[in-house]
Amino acid sequence: MSIQMLIIFGLLILQMSLLVVLLLPLPHIVRVRLIKISDSLEKNPNFTVVLVFSIILLGMQFLDCLNKLKRFTDHGDVWNHDQMASKFYAQRNLYLTGAVLYLYLAIYTVVRTVKKLVAKESEYRKLASVPQPSEDDEGEIAKYQQLIKMKEQDIAVFKKQVLGIQTAYDDLTPAPQSGSKKLD
Repeated sequence: MSIQMLIIFGLLILQMSLLVVLLLPLPHIVRVRLIKISDSLEKNPNFTVVLVFSIILLGMQFLDCLNKLKRFTDHGDVWNHDQMASKFYAQRNLYLTGAVLYLYLAIYTVVRTVKKLVAKESEYRKLASVPQPSEDDEGEIAKYQQLIKMKEQDIAVFKKQVLGIQTAYDDLTPAPQSGSKKLD
């Protein structure tokens, strides 16, 4: 195996290991640290350049492997050993580079999902740590509930008054005569 494919295979193993670590049910503190590391790597311009450069190189190698394999589709049934070896190497390189490119996407997606999960869990922990109401708060709550009941009674009285005023107004208005025309 050439040094290039050895590096790609090592990258594939590294990506699979990273994906397994991200998918493990780790404690919250460990996940927070993983997300902080991920954020710091995303903000590092050198890492971003290396990542984009490697994705472009792997994409070019993937397309090159596809072009090499297209040449073998036009061959007949007769294959010599050099052609079979060349096809095998092209297929191997295609599978390895395709897997590495796919794992880049998978790791990106899993990191985003874990980041959302960590944010929700942190928010939940913060809300769970809020102290329960004390006796002073309960007294204040009872006071406001009593105030709400008084306001509801006032609203009920106002509704009765409005209903009485409406009926009184309806009694004061003259009834329309049967022979008159309605004006629109």
